[in-house]
Amino acid sequence: MTVQFEIEKFESEFIENQMGAYWIRVSEQIHWINRFTFLEWASARLIAGWVPAASEFEWKCEMTFMMWQNMMIAERLRLRKDELSGNSKVLIPSEALQSFIQDTSRADSFPAFIAGWFLDVTKNLVQSYETFLEALDSIFDAPTIEIISEILPKKRNQIAWANEIIHNAVKDKEVLQGAERWRNYTKQYLAHIGGVDERSASTTEKPVYPIDEAYGPAPKKRSKPSWLKVIDSFEPPVEVKDNLKIFMWHYMTEIQVVDPMCYIFYGVENMPFEFYCDFSRHIWDETRHHRMGVRRLELLGFNPREFPIPYGEDAISELESYYTELTMIGETCSFSRKKKSLESYNAKGDILSAMTAEIDIVDERSHVRFGKKWIPVLYKQKFGDQRSLDEIVRSIMERWMEIDESGLGKLQGNPDLVKLSSEEKKSITHFAFCGKIEFKNLNFDQL
Repeated sequence: MTVQFEIEKFESEFIENQMGAYWIRVSEQIHWINRFTFLEWASARLIAGWVPAASEFEWKCEMTFMMWQNMMIAERLRLRKDELSGNSKVLIPSEALQSFIQDTSRADSFPAFIAGWFLDVTKNLVQSYETFLEALDSIFDAPTIEIISEILPKKRNQIAWANEIIHNAVKDKEVLQGAERWRNYTKQYLAHIGGVDERSASTTEKPVYPIDEAYGPAPKKRSKPSWLKVIDSFEPPVEVKDNLKIFMWHYMTEIQVVDPMCYIFYGVENMPFEFYCDFSRHIWDETRHHRMGVRRLELLGFNPREFPIPYGEDAISELESYYTELTMIGETCSFSRKKKSLESYNAKGDILSAMTAEIDIVDERSHVRFGKKWIPVLYKQKFGDQRSLDEIVRSIMERWMEIDESGLGKLQGNPDLVKLSSEEKKSITHFAFCGKIEFKNLNFDQL
């Protein structure tokens, strides 16, 4: 699978600057800001594509933050382009750059991708930002200077993160050899295209792809920590089963949805730019919720690594259905119990747990709003499906009521749905459906 963008001729004619690299005309700014926007957008999607290959949860959390961060950088740049040109559409700077991005992202291991993408491609992008910044005028171009000055520390932090990962990983000889092989390929490719800004003359031929088969992006099997205890259902550990701590365990388990969502973010094509901004935030939020649950359980004296969670290995294929189930069932149908837990925590003086629940509710409202906004667009774009949101959600409810074995229904289906008569199934509302699948026998009286 490769990331595709519509190729169009750039709308602004590039005007030759007669003052070298010391001043930049508006038309040139538009040209370079469009290029940087494209690179940040593409980088966000490629990072998402490699999240399922990360074998540590902390790496997944940090990568989804960088994915969202790159989308926010891209959005700021896109809005600046709109100010300068009256056109916010992001265009591919060149076919050569698109081929470079696709080729250098198809590594044969997670460490190889991290090394090549961050230590070479991102580092070259930082150099390009710095060269661009040097040519900007402090008065004419002050808004652009402000944006680029804020971007640079973030990109350097990303490089530092990757450097620490690789610094520790290359103690293994095979990892070292793989990382070096991929970095040499990436460096030669950069020299071939003249850097990510394509400003330098090509100094070498296009390098030969150095591996037989790529592992990612979007690997066929998801990676997970070696210490992880996996269960097939949402059966909570006995330590939290009959008390309010069960909610902290549920927050901890939200890491399980991150890989599937990253498959969606990487794999879904031809969606509006705003979709990727919203969706990147949704994914990052899920890792924040995981961390919130882990932190609270640790503060309560537990070792979260001892608690099993449901976690599959296979890649998600029905992307649109998964997203619909997650937002319109998994999240929409959770508010009543979460609000009740918030009230119970406050009543019992457990303020940190209450704050955890409150932040989760705030985020989930945004996620449901994103789902309502984008689900019909996804179905229309992918399948030519003209159904309304209500009709799509109704079809998902019907699958659950028939003991569906795909998506979240396999894990969270409720026997109460089986007891409904045919007439009840036809007439049940979304709200009533949520009531049927809510977790039962929760104890809100015991901390």
